[in-house]
Amino acid sequence: MNPLPRTALFATLFAALAQLGACSSITRQLDPEPTVTSAGILAFRDICLKSAPSFAGAQTAAREHGIGGLSDAGFAMMGMNQDQTLGVQVRANKECAVTTPTQNDNSLTQQFLGVAGKFSSTPVEQSLPARLTIGGQVFLLMHDRRGGEAYVMLKAP
Repeated sequence: MNPLPRTALFATLFAALAQLGACSSITRQLDPEPTVTSAGILAFRDICLKSAPSFAGAQTAAREHGIGGLSDAGFAMMGMNQDQTLGVQVRANKECAVTTPTQNDNSLTQQFLGVAGKFSSTPVEQSLPARLTIGGQVFLLMHDRRGGEAYVMLKAP
């Protein structure tokens, strides 16, 4: 047997394996979704997003976040935790909002939109105001940072 063809076979095999190895080692840089670190955003997820579109389960979820109960303020149900670092406002079938004191974190809006996007049946824009669809109903998302953090979803007109 002639050693040249065997060498050519090994060289071809080695070249093919090298190309496959190069393909698997190429990484694509993705913008990672920010880790949710805000208690307010986690509360918004549990109280508002999980109970949408009717917000029927919002009061139970609020209790799990330390809010003893929601009081009827005439136009909405409202409540705060004992140290007043977490507030909730709910209008059945229309609006749900969670408020916290100001946080020094520039990733809050992206965290908020990332969490909301997991509940939407349509893509959520990455700028505000954004739209999301839950249970066939469209809501507008807002993050107001004036005087604290307010995470809001309103039923679209």
